[in-house]
Amino acid sequence: MHRIVPLVSVMLVVACASDAGPPMQRWSGTVDTLPSGNVVVRNDDRPLWREDTGWRVVEEVRIGSLEGGRPEAFGTVEALEVDGEGRIWVLDRRAQQLIVFDAAGAHVRPIGRRGGGPGEFMEPVTVHIAPGDHLWVVDIGTHRISVLDTAGQYVDDMQLPANFRMIPWLRGGFDDDGRFYTPTRATPAEGEMIATTLVRHDSALVPRDTLERPRDPIRRAVYEYPGGPGYPGGIAQIPLQGGLTWERTRRGTVWALVTDEYRLFELSWSGDTLRTITRDAAPVPVTDADLEQLRSAWAREIEQQGALPRWWSRLPKTKPPVTGRFFEDDERNLWVELQPEAEAVTATTRTFDVFDPEGRYLGPVRVPFVLRSHPDPIVRDGFLYGVVFDELDVPYIVKARIVRG
Repeated sequence: MHRIVPLVSVMLVVACASDAGPPMQRWSGTVDTLPSGNVVVRNDDRPLWREDTGWRVVEEVRIGSLEGGRPEAFGTVEALEVDGEGRIWVLDRRAQQLIVFDAAGAHVRPIGRRGGGPGEFMEPVTVHIAPGDHLWVVDIGTHRISVLDTAGQYVDDMQLPANFRMIPWLRGGFDDDGRFYTPTRATPAEGEMIATTLVRHDSALVPRDTLERPRDPIRRAVYEYPGGPGYPGGIAQIPLQGGLTWERTRRGTVWALVTDEYRLFELSWSGDTLRTITRDAAPVPVTDADLEQLRSAWAREIEQQGALPRWWSRLPKTKPPVTGRFFEDDERNLWVELQPEAEAVTATTRTFDVFDPEGRYLGPVRVPFVLRSHPDPIVRDGFLYGVVFDELDVPYIVKARIVRG
């Protein structure tokens, strides 16, 4: 790793917040501005929120059903969107439909059906709210985008500006300037089987440039796996070690997270580092539950080989303090998911660290359900939306209020 001596070092001190937010205590981090312009924010493990005065997440609505044939009985929730009226738009890829619910969770209407005609879908993979409040449904089956109005009525369609099928449709959508992003394949790094990046289009859907995606600064331990009928061999990373994950922002920048270092950094589209955030956190011991989950995932290979994989002895004794899942909310706060407690690997709650837009560590927030990583959670107007599964793997949409202090 490269070490850069800071040009300017500033200690920020935060006193009690106003009545609009929870009580604050002194912030003990530092901010360094490097000659490149990169703002480096270092946090220790002490939150800005005072104990028991931070944010809480309280579930208010859960949409879903075990009973087939009901409008809220989802097959495969491929995408989730929330409009300015608080209506929830659920894209069910198995049903080939958009299903609309009001802000209270009541069913409004289904939109679309299987087919190739106007307003019909063959293989929809995502839905986005476009400038002007139209909805764009990306359909890789018909290779087009269907445009709907706020009532869900078909308006128009256009050719999809992409050249391959991708499920899930990762990190695509609009930025605040109306530019549209589509995922595309990238050259995998060592240990990656599949890699993707983004193409940025102007408002007329003309492709303008491609993102040079973030790269993991750490060389990871890998192993070779043999090929078989219909698939080649290759190289993959050994499980449970750290890695890099990344997400696009509405500003057209990219946040990346190096999990074992607990280091976030924001990149411009051209690759310049704009801001770096770190937090002191100890690695988490690998537990018997972690190993049992691995054995379950590799049960077929273990049975075929009659032994554990060769790389099993190279598994790390600790894992990163964070899982790699994170997202930015509508106020530019960053939510970073912590590794679950050793005894709670299968628990029904998760905890997120929250950082303010400047990068200061506000504190932990316990979420009383386990959010699925796809589709991405949404935080909008004081509510958290996401997809959860029950013990029978039935999908539900949750809407939860964020109570601040």
